[in-house]
Order: sequence, then structure tokens, then C-alpha cells
Amino acid sequence: MKKNTRDSGIDIVGEVSWGTHFCQFYQTKEDLMDILIPYFKTGLENNELCVWITSQPLEMEEAKAAMKRAIPDFDVYLEKGQIEIISYNSGYLKDDIFDPDRVVNSCVEKINQALARGYDGLRAAGDNHGLGKESWNEFVEYENKVDAVIAKNHVIALCPYYLDMCNTAEIIDVVSSHQFALIKRKGIWKRIENSGRKRAEEKAIRAAKNWEYTFDAVPDLVAIIDDKYRVVRANKAIAARLGMTPEECIGLTCYRVIHGTDKPPSFCPQRRLLKDRDEHTAETCEGCLGDNFLVNISPLYDSEGKNIGSVYVARDIAKRKQEEHRIRRYNRILEGINRIFSNVVQAKTEEELGEACLSVALEVTSSHFGFINEMGADGLLHDVAKSDLAWEQCLMYDRIEHRSPPGDFAVHGLYGSVIKNEKGFFTNDPLLHPDSIGLPHGHPPITSFLGVPLVQDGKTIGLIAIANNEGGYSYEHQEDLEAIAPAVMQALQRKRSEEALKLSNIYNRNLIEASLDPLVTIGRDGKITDVNNATEQITGYSRNELIGTDFSDYFTEPEKARTGYQQVFKDGEVRDYSLGIQHKDGHITSVLYNASVYRDEKGKVIGVFATARDITELKKAEEALKKVHESLEEKVKERTSELEKAYNSLKESEKRLAEAQKIAQIGNWDWDLVTGEAYWSDEMYRIFERNPHESGATYEELLDYIHPDDRDYVDHTIKKALNKKPLGIDYRIVRANGEERTVHSQPEIIFDEKNNPVRVKGVVQDITERKKSEEKLQILANAVESSNDAIITLSFDGTISSWNKAAEQIYGYLAERIMGKDVSILEPENIKGEIKQFSEKIKQGKKIQHYETSRLRKDGTIINISATLSPVFDVAGKLVAISAIVRDITEHIKAEEALRESEARLRQFYESDMLGVFYFNIDGSITDANDKLLDIVGYTRKDLQAGKVKWNKMTPPEYFSLDERAIAELKTIGVREPQEKEYIRKDGSQVPVIVGVATFNQAHNEGIAFVLDITEKKKAEEDLANLEIARKKEIHHRIKNNLQVISSLLDLQADKFDNPRVIEAFRESQNRVISMALIHEELYKGEETETLDFSAYIRELAENLFQTYSLSNKNTLLKMNLEEHAFFDMDVAVPLGIIVNELVSNSLKHAFSGRYRGEIQIELHRDENWENRKKGNRCTSFVLTVSDNGVGIPEDFNIEDLDSLGFQLITTLVDQLDGELELKRNAGTEFSIRFAVKEVNNNQNQLL
Repeated sequence: MKKNTRDSGIDIVGEVSWGTHFCQFYQTKEDLMDILIPYFKTGLENNELCVWITSQPLEMEEAKAAMKRAIPDFDVYLEKGQIEIISYNSGYLKDDIFDPDRVVNSCVEKINQALARGYDGLRAAGDNHGLGKESWNEFVEYENKVDAVIAKNHVIALCPYYLDMCNTAEIIDVVSSHQFALIKRKGIWKRIENSGRKRAEEKAIRAAKNWEYTFDAVPDLVAIIDDKYRVVRANKAIAARLGMTPEECIGLTCYRVIHGTDKPPSFCPQRRLLKDRDEHTAETCEGCLGDNFLVNISPLYDSEGKNIGSVYVARDIAKRKQEEHRIRRYNRILEGINRIFSNVVQAKTEEELGEACLSVALEVTSSHFGFINEMGADGLLHDVAKSDLAWEQCLMYDRIEHRSPPGDFAVHGLYGSVIKNEKGFFTNDPLLHPDSIGLPHGHPPITSFLGVPLVQDGKTIGLIAIANNEGGYSYEHQEDLEAIAPAVMQALQRKRSEEALKLSNIYNRNLIEASLDPLVTIGRDGKITDVNNATEQITGYSRNELIGTDFSDYFTEPEKARTGYQQVFKDGEVRDYSLGIQHKDGHITSVLYNASVYRDEKGKVIGVFATARDITELKKAEEALKKVHESLEEKVKERTSELEKAYNSLKESEKRLAEAQKIAQIGNWDWDLVTGEAYWSDEMYRIFERNPHESGATYEELLDYIHPDDRDYVDHTIKKALNKKPLGIDYRIVRANGEERTVHSQPEIIFDEKNNPVRVKGVVQDITERKKSEEKLQILANAVESSNDAIITLSFDGTISSWNKAAEQIYGYLAERIMGKDVSILEPENIKGEIKQFSEKIKQGKKIQHYETSRLRKDGTIINISATLSPVFDVAGKLVAISAIVRDITEHIKAEEALRESEARLRQFYESDMLGVFYFNIDGSITDANDKLLDIVGYTRKDLQAGKVKWNKMTPPEYFSLDERAIAELKTIGVREPQEKEYIRKDGSQVPVIVGVATFNQAHNEGIAFVLDITEKKKAEEDLANLEIARKKEIHHRIKNNLQVISSLLDLQADKFDNPRVIEAFRESQNRVISMALIHEELYKGEETETLDFSAYIRELAENLFQTYSLSNKNTLLKMNLEEHAFFDMDVAVPLGIIVNELVSNSLKHAFSGRYRGEIQIELHRDENWENRKKGNRCTSFVLTVSDNGVGIPEDFNIEDLDSLGFQLITTLVDQLDGELELKRNAGTEFSIRFAVKEVNNNQNQLL
């Protein structure tokens, strides 16, 4: 495998990973070459394709010359095309125009070319010195685009920028689009990191770790699915649902494990997402997962915006579904109870109220008909209400055996069982029920029956009986009907109490009118408010004339009358106050005036009730009056008793009203604007969770309960409404325990006679649950509207009544343009009438599911669709419309056709024998193979059919680990990149091949393999490698010979001179040439062509120098302590050889002047303590020491100030090695050179 980290060749950078994109700021061409020469040299040595786009100040030819100086074999790399050096105009411009997209595409092509040619990757550098200021923004855009390409490919890119061309803002632009920058400060290259980008990478790593934990911690079922429907990742929750581990889920297809199908069904959310790339959310019941789920699937994109799969999240909503069903039942019951109690006031008669109660019972239980009966004193059931469905045809026997429409019922049969057993029951097979007595003539058929008792004071007094629910009754229906039965009973009792009270008022009025005494009611202002008939007769004025006038105007002594009136308010009454009433015609009647105050329901005195008795005939009528008085007293007592009963009944009704309010969560309130006092019903206290022992909340206290965000709105609305009609508002409240609820308030303003508001009263209902239900209904409506499938509703005559957004997109018609039109406009001419035929099938109770046909769009194009048609029923179960769900499958059909064509092409390729192809199972078996494969491995088709051809048996042992990794990848991602290996042929020989494999059915571990025979390629590579080794040895041999020729020429030339200094110069040059010739000789003799054993080379070099200077140094000893097996390349060995040559020569010439004996010592060893400046590379530090015990060097000696060619050469070569030179003067002279070399083969201790 290719290494993920690469040697950059730049000391300060070290190793980098593929995808590295950095920049360099330079000022001179030397700055450029400092970085780019080792950068490209290392790339060439590491099998990378190199591209160098150069510009001023370093032209193409100068760049090539610099590379040749650094790499002796540079022309070889140029010839085979491993490096391209091109100009700025050729690399970046086309027709003198810089196009960022074109350059990025060119970069991508170059990457693909590098990999196709067998290189590990691409190493590039592009200088933009030729870029004009007007193109700067485009170049920055290009850098950002190419950065995205580099990040995900085998590319290393360096972008040089001429520093003097960039201002501060442009430098920031450059650095922000690169991972780091190189800049030279005080002669030293520095690396500047892009801190923002680094922090982003660290943040992304932390986010990935957090996501890893969250992924398995959430209770929802979560999976990541690729664009081939395969599970890439599964959390623990979904794995547990499927009875697997998360690892076992990987590679499985989502439609098989979630839907239990062999291919993606039409409702598969992944299929829909891959089609439209949109997020989808839907409620679904997945059999493989075992419950109802809310499924959300969201697309995943790569950095280029390509959809690569999705995130699948499923939340278990079974409990929520049950709760929603319970809430719907509860709300339906509450709505029914509210209707029942509202009809107590609205219904004019008990019969109307009974019909309303029965209507509620039928709606709550989805029944067709029924009745409400009460037990009479005669032991029969009497109608309270009954539905009118076919009752006119029903005849039943009455008590005298006459057949007539039903009215009274004997207690028997199914409904009689409810009365006798005093409990409800249901049956969905009534005719077979043991209590059934059959049906009377004309009675509607009964398919199901439900009855519950009506109970008063613990005693069953009647029943509610209903029949014919479409799907039959259940215990839920019985519970719902039993829940409304008490409300029905209370409503009927309250209505009867009201009617009794009305009758009592009529009776009292008649009693007053029957009085022979004038009776008058007088307000606090002294105005007459009402009179009886006797008053009219005694005054001669009509009732209308008297009402509203001052009562004292009709007395002969008005002032005395007013005094008596005031006494009533003072003492509470006045008795036998003598006055005279003047008739309209002038005659006067003597009366005894009796009066007392009367009060309102709060005990407040609001007027005077007065009676005037004519005492003219008092004596005459005393006896008769006494009798009448006694009779009247008795009637008053009776009436009082009746009134007390009515009052108690009213109190009981108020209690039931409170219970109804509690059930309906409706409370009422009353606020006196004058006094500020407030009244709250019990339910108001429960809604607001206020202490019942406290008084009703004042207006300010009420505002405190209201949510802060709604408080101003409610306050403003109520104050604004003080001069307007009643209104209803919704707002939120916060209970004492912090719970937030939503209420609906319906206030009403009460005005006085001057039209000033004096009271506000109203009701408050807790609508929190209703609001939640409305929100859920809205979500459902939104889901329909956001569906990718067209959802259409049709009437039976073909008229379109609903049309969602997807329908607009599929057919091209806007909803407002097509609603109300006939659906036949969507049918092509060749299938006109098809939809009408479907409608007839729906009427017959059939369904049309996933029917594939064609339709006509608005623009006239024909599309292929898949349609599902279903019946739509109303609440009574009546078929009222047709629902159509339509999916455009035009592209799906095209895809299927393309797949068939692809399969045909694959079969043609399989039979062409261009490559060996076989179908395999991971267990080792080969199920089929083409002739080319059998030819490669030497087997026959009979061998294949007999099961003798197995890919694992053909694999040599040394490739077992490679196959194991390949199988692991196939099980994980389903594909393995082509790998080079060998197969064992039938005859035992081995054939080199390249094998690429992929699975197409991971569930059964089956797949396909493509095999290329590379025998000829291998042979060519081996021949080429041998040729290359021979060529390099020949080069070294020729260089060595040429250097020896030069040495001989120098020797000959030296013989022509007598000047010792000239001869010495020739000798020094000759020694230097010999030192280099020895290197090439070692390389020629050794097995390696790139490195040599430096210790052996030093020994030979030193011995050669001692031979050269042997006449003058007979008693000089040589000691060497050299690191064994230190292999250096020529870039290190040549400079070191020349340095040793110079230092040893210098010691031999000058160190022992005037001395008889001497010793020269050469040491080479590793240095673990020296700070290695090539930390990024795997380098080893060495110390080379050349010392002598001669006369030494003077203290004022400074190597850098010497004009000697030898010492100048030493310092230059030490700098070239990036080393350090140290001089010591202890007992002679000692030169130490510290340097670092890169390791190339740790196993053999070889170093470069």
C-alpha cells in the first residue's frame, strides 16, 4: 500500500501527508531554489509525478539547470516524463486568459494521469509571479477551489509567492487558503501555521468523537445508509431491534432488514430521498422493526455536494399513538357533553333536548339509529327521544294488542336486558343473542346493538340504546356511551326543573292577577314598576299608563303616601297605613296601605311591594275575606313547598353544572367594574390552580396568571372591548406550579342604563389539549402538502376536489386552475375512460394499488405513473369520494431500461475474453467463469463444473493475509481495489495476475472478480530493472576511469613545473580527483548503485593519501575508529570524502613539521545528542573527526578568514551538508564535523 505520509524534502517541513497544500514567500531566485530543488528531488526519488510551473525570476532553463546540478540523472527523469517544468503562460493561461475552473480541471486530470501511470501521487508547485493585480481575486478563488481538490487526493502542492508583489491583505488571503507558509527571516526559513485552519481541524476531530458517543447513546433507531441502500453504520438501538450487533448490520441492504423486501418498495424513504435528494418524514409501521415509528431520513453530501447516502432516524411512537387515540376519545366525549348542556338552554322542549342527547350518542359511537327511554309508573319504557330512520314503517303491539308505531315499550328483549341487569352491554350478532326476541314488522335490520342504563340516585330509570355501527361495537364504544349517560340524565332533569320553575312563575302571576286587592311594586325611586288588574280597576288607569309614574300621584294625600313609603325603607315594612286612592273619574276609595321591601338574589333592597285593601266593604267581606285568607295561606304554603323543591332542584342543577364544567374544563367568572370584586366558579380555581379558599382573582391578579408574552395583548384586548361586542381570545397562563396551559376566554360586557360598562362576565375553557391536537392535525396537513407523491381527491363524477403541491409538479397544473375540472383531461387519448372504470371498481369495494399507466401533462407530454386509488368515507361510514396517490415513475422506467442495457453490455464483455472473469463466493468457491479465466489458471470447464476450481486453493500461502484483508473490505464496503498477486495453475506453476473484486449480493457473500494476466508485464519489468542496474554500474565505471585519466593528466602536468607550490597545488587537485574516483569505484564494485559503505571508502582514501605523502611521513601513524555499515549516497559521500582528503592532507603536510613521529586519527560515529534539524525526516546524526598530535594551529587562526582553497572548500562542503564544523586545539589539532543523514533501510542500517 502507498504510504499516507511523504518526505517533503524540506528540512523545516519534514514529513507531510497526502492532501498537504502550503505556500512559500520568496524575494530572490536563490530563495526559490533553496526550497523547490530539494522538494522536487525528493518527489522524484519517491516515485511521484512532479509538475513545476515556473515564472520570473527563475526561468524554465535555469530551473532545469539547477535540477541537473542537484540530480546527476535528471535527464533520465525528464526523458521518461516523471517531471514537467513549464512556464506560467503554459500552465495558467489560455489565450492570455486565466480561467480558475479550467486550471482546476487540468489539476484533476494530472492527478488521474499520475495514478494511471503507476506513480504514488502528484507533487506540484506553481509560481504566480506573472499574475497581474487585476487577476488577483480570480487566483484567490482558484486557490480555494484547488485546495478542496488537493485535500482528498494523493497530492502535495507548494505555491511560491513573490513577497514584493503582495500587500498585507493579500498575504492574509494567501495564508488563509493554505495549511502553512514558509518565509525567510534573517536568513533562516520559518514555518508559519494557519492557526484558524488548525483549530477547525481539531474542532472537527472533537465533534467526531462527540458524535460517536451520541450516535450510540440516543434511544432512536439510527443508521447511515449509502446510495446503494447499504447500511454503512448502525447504532446500538437499531441493531438491538434487528437482533444483531451494530457490526453485523454493516453491509446489509436497508430494504431487506427494515421493510423485509427483496428490493426497495415504492414507500421506501431512502428510495424517495435518492430520487429527489430531499429530507422526508413520515409515520410508518415497519413489520421488521415491530411497531409504529416516526421516520426521518436526511441526505448526506460530500464536499462537492454529491449525494452519497442518508441518515435514517426512526422514533417509536406506539405509545404516542395510543395517547392520541385516548385524547381524541376524551375530546369527542367532552364535545358531546358540552353540546348536551348547551342544549339545556337552547332547546325549547324536553323532546328537543332528548333528540340532541340522542344525536350526541349516535355521533360518539358512529351508530345509525337508536332511542332514549325512561321507565314510567306503569312499568313500561316511554320515549324520550328516538331517531327517525324507518320508524314510520315499524308497527308494534301496544297494551291492548293493537299494532301501531312504537311509543311505549315493554321491558324485554335486548334493551330490557339493560334495565333488568342494570348494566350496559353490546353484541355484534344481535339476532343470536340469548335475550333477543326478534324484530317487529317494519323494524330496520339490526347488525349490532349497544345499550347502557340511565341511573338516578343509584337506581336505573331508563336506557340509551343504539344500533348498527359499521364495524361493530367494542368496549371503547360502551365506555364512551357510559361516559355521556350521566350528562344525558342531568340535562333531562335540569330541563324538567326549568320547566317546573316556569310553570311556578306563571302560577304566581295568575295568583297575583286573581287578587281583589290592588298590588303594586315600586322602585327605589318611587316609580311604579308593576301592578295587577285590581289596581287598574281602583285607579281607572291601565297597567301601561301606571308603570313608570310616581306612585304618590294617585293618592289624595301624596305627601302622606311618600312618608309611608319612606317608612318602609326605614322599618322594612308598614302595616294598615290609611290612605285614599283617587279614581280617574274622581271618586275616592278608602284603603289600608300595607307594604314591605323586596330584595334581589344578593339581599340588596331594590324596591317596595305594596298592597291596598278597600275597607269600604271590609265589614261586609270580613268573613269571606277570612276564608279567602285561609285558603290563600294554604296555597302559599303549598306554593312555598313547591318553590323550596324547585330551589333544591335548581341547586342540584347548579351542582351538575359544576360537574359538567369540570368535565368540559369550562369555568365562569363575574367581575364588578365598580367594586372590583370578582366571582370564580369551582372550575376556574381548578384551571388556574388557585386556592379555593381565596376569593376570585381581581383583574390585576388575573393578569399575573397570564403568560408574560401574552399579558399586554390580553389587557389591551379586554380594555378595547369595553366599548365593543363580546369577543373570544386565546392566551397562555402559567399555573402556580409553573405549568403552562392554553385557555380560551369568552367575555361579555354588561352596561348600565347610561351605556357605561359596569360588569364583565364570561367563561374560560382549558384548550391546551385541543391546541396540541390542532397542531398535530396541521402537521398531518403539511405532510400531505409536502409529499413527493401527487395526492388527489375525486368525486364519483370525476370532478377534482383536492390537488396537492406534488400534483402541480407532476402534471403541471396549478391547484386553482384544475380544481373543479374533470379528471379525464389527464388521460391520453388511447386510454380515455380508464379513470371512470377505476371509479366503478372503487364503488364496488375494490382497491387499485400501484397500477402503472400513463398520463398527460399540461404541456402535452406523456408521463409514466404508478397510481393507488382508495375509497374515502365520511364520519357515518358513507362512501363519499375517491383518494388517488400518484407517483411519477418515468425516470424509474428509464433507469430499468438502462440497467437492462448495462447488463447486456456486461454479458458481452464477459464473453469477449478480454479479461478473466469469474463469479465467486467468499467461502472460496467459483460458481462460473469465462474461458479467459480458465486459460489463465490452466483448468477446463469440466474442472469448473466438478467444483475443482476454487480461488482460495489457487492462492499461494504468502498471499493469505492479502486475501483476508480483501474479504474484510468486501464485507464492509463491498469492493476491493485491484491488487497484484499470483495464482497456482493446475500444473503447479504460478502465474502473476492483477485481481479486482466486488460483491453484488452481500447477504449471500457473492461477487464478481476481474483477472488480468501480467506475466509479460512482469518479465518486461525484470528485464528493465536488470538493464537499469547495468547502466548505472557502467556510468560509475566510466566516471571512475575518466577521473583516473584526469588524475594521470594532472600528474603529467605537474612534472613540467619546478615550483614546489605549483607542484603541491597539482598534487592537491590530484588527491581530490582520486577521492571522487574512489567513490565511483566503490559503487561500481558493490551491489548497490546508489549508496556505498563509507567506512571502507575512508580506509582506502586514507591509505592512498599516506602512500602519496609516504616519503616525508614515514613515522606517521594512522588510527581509524569507524562506524561499520554506514552507507551514504553520493550527495553525502563526495563532500565528506573531499573534507577527509583536505584535512588528512593538511595534517600530513603541516602538522609534523620538525617532528620525528606523529599520529593522525580518523573517527566516525553516531551522535545521539546533537539537535537534529531534520526532525521531520527519519535521520541519524553523525560526527566525523580528523585529528593529529602535531604542532597545532595558532590561537589567532580563523578558518573563515583564510584564503586557502582547501579550507574554503571544507567550510563550503560543511554548509552543503547542513552540518557544523568545530575546531579544537588541545595537544594538536582536531576538526569535528557534525551532520545528519536520512535512513533508507533500517533493517540493513543503510543511510543516505
